[in-house]
Amino acid sequence: MKKELEILFERNKREFAFFKEEANKIGVASKWGQGVIPPYSILPFHSELLGNKPGRFLKKASKPGANRQCYLLNTDNQIINGVEYDSFNDLNSQWIVSNKFYFYSSDSTIQYSFGSVFENETNARLERVTITQIEDNKIKSAYSFGNRSEYEELYYSYQDDRICGITQKVWVDAYFERHYIIMYDDISILEILSDGTTQKIYPE
Repeated sequence: MKKELEILFERNKREFAFFKEEANKIGVASKWGQGVIPPYSILPFHSELLGNKPGRFLKKASKPGANRQCYLLNTDNQIINGVEYDSFNDLNSQWIVSNKFYFYSSDSTIQYSFGSVFENETNARLERVTITQIEDNKIKSAYSFGNRSEYEELYYSYQDDRICGITQKVWVDAYFERHYIIMYDDISILEILSDGTTQKIYPE
């Protein structure tokens, strides 16, 4: 899968303006979110694995603001573009934002994550490509490739149609592998340590 992601990365690293234009063409509605960590991720428990609580979706339309997000939806009510607002630049009178674009099929979702730019910029640096693989309407695995050649694999196990475990494999400067248990009684995540004991990583 790493090779496939490398190809997608190279093929689409200069497609920011095209992705933005296409999203604006097919977008039919929007909704807003708020939080230091955005409320939407195609990766289950992604924020929680980092020890963070995800943000929330707002019930009403909003305006740009620090740590707010605007999501553009298609006719299937799927999020196709997420704009994350960082800070307002008084000199340029523009918000600094980052963008994510989403592409869906019956067995996968692809996310392209672009870096921060002024909101009216037509070019941005592609930072990461992520793909999830779906079977029987469940995310079974996910793969991610970054602009520094870092690579990650995630595998999800299920019990009673809920994710009960996650295996994470990461290749950066060195390889490491981690295993997690999802606890639903108190919505917590435990990491299984090398000696077989567990350590709570979320909430901290």
